[in-house]
Amino acid sequence: MRNEKSSGDNPEPEPSRRPRPRTRRGRLLADLQTHLDEALAELKTHEKTIADLADTFDKHRSAHTDLELRLSALEASHQTALDELHANRQRYQQHLTRLEHSVETQKRAVTELEQILNADEH
Repeated sequence: MRNEKSSGDNPEPEPSRRPRPRTRRGRLLADLQTHLDEALAELKTHEKTIADLADTFDKHRSAHTDLELRLSALEASHQTALDELHANRQRYQQHLTRLEHSVETQKRAVTELEQILNADEH
């Protein structure tokens, strides 16, 4: 006679509650099924981990792209500031040269005036 429980309400008992088969072939099949169930559970865990890592990678890639854009903007701003400093330095040098020439011209004029004033006194 068959066990009435096996034909009824609980079609697939939990792996830990399955009765141990009597034949060697049945035990091998049960062991294989247990290993298969464990492998499937491990596969699902790995798939979830891979999906989580893919999400994390996408977030990091997005952040990296954003950082690259910000870095490019900073580099462009830095280069613009350097170009402006270079231009300002050139203007400063030009003004300094003109100022030196002006001072030299004024010194000569003062020397000439002193010579004229000294000549008038003699």
